[in-house]
Amino acid sequence: MTQPRNVRPGVTWLVTSRTTRRFKLFSPDAEGKVEQIYWYATGVYARKLHIEIHVTQLMSTHPHEVLTDVDGKLPRFFELRNRAVANAIKVLRGWPEEVFSKTPANWVELPTAAAAVKEMAYTMANCVAAGLVRTPRRWPGAKVLVDDMGRLVLRVKRPEVYFSANNPDWPDEIDIPIVIPQLLKDEYGCDEACRAAVQAELDRLVKKAHADNKREGRGYLGAKRVLKTKHTSRASSYERFGSRTPTFAAAGNREVAEAMVEARRAFHAAYRKAWLGWRDGDRKVVFPYGTWKMRVYHAALCHPPP
Repeated sequence: MTQPRNVRPGVTWLVTSRTTRRFKLFSPDAEGKVEQIYWYATGVYARKLHIEIHVTQLMSTHPHEVLTDVDGKLPRFFELRNRAVANAIKVLRGWPEEVFSKTPANWVELPTAAAAVKEMAYTMANCVAAGLVRTPRRWPGAKVLVDDMGRLVLRVKRPEVYFSANNPDWPDEIDIPIVIPQLLKDEYGCDEACRAAVQAELDRLVKKAHADNKREGRGYLGAKRVLKTKHTSRASSYERFGSRTPTFAAAGNREVAEAMVEARRAFHAAYRKAWLGWRDGDRKVVFPYGTWKMRVYHAALCHPPP
């Protein structure tokens, strides 16, 4: 079975989801319809499930999102949000198959401010590292920039496709505040210092991407050609089969990494023990705190928070 996730309130995550077979189903369009679908569905369910949006970049084959799960409901958020996005994209694109890959999304826990800064900057720089545009500001799709953090409140109107005006679940418009993670505020104090820390790391990553692309002889596609990308085309690069999939980022902090590894092992051991008992018919077994699927969908008992 796949390894369970330890879902707890207040955790900040970097989550990356892939489209099916790397089709470019999220390629931005000149009218901004894909961006509108993404932001609208994200805003509706973020407000409903108390998810804080920090940084996001919707690439053609995958969204990178840095979010804080305030109430410990992030799996439900992705279940509902991704379904709404997928259904709307199917209608918009006339797409007959699934939109998101059946491979589980990659969730990376960000336990420290340093880790959050690195992954937020990584998310913003992704379009540059991929050789698409020279700066994050030029990316024509859904994105968050450093200046948006703690300042921007997106107001998104209901898309014309899929989201019925007769359904009370779909308001005419939704407001989406772009907030700074609390762990950054705790570390750096004022919002300006938080933005400065992310900007410094972003500048480093963009400079590195420019150097790497130049060394490899790669140019930049440019926003105009990005907008002409066909959604039926597929990404030509793939992750190496068998490569490791990280579950947390410690930003080089060995002490934090060791603590995270120990906590992860303890959670998995406790979960495995409880699951074996459940499999054998014992409905009184107690799963560890942080168990999501067994608790929500099967009413299993769980330990209270430590």
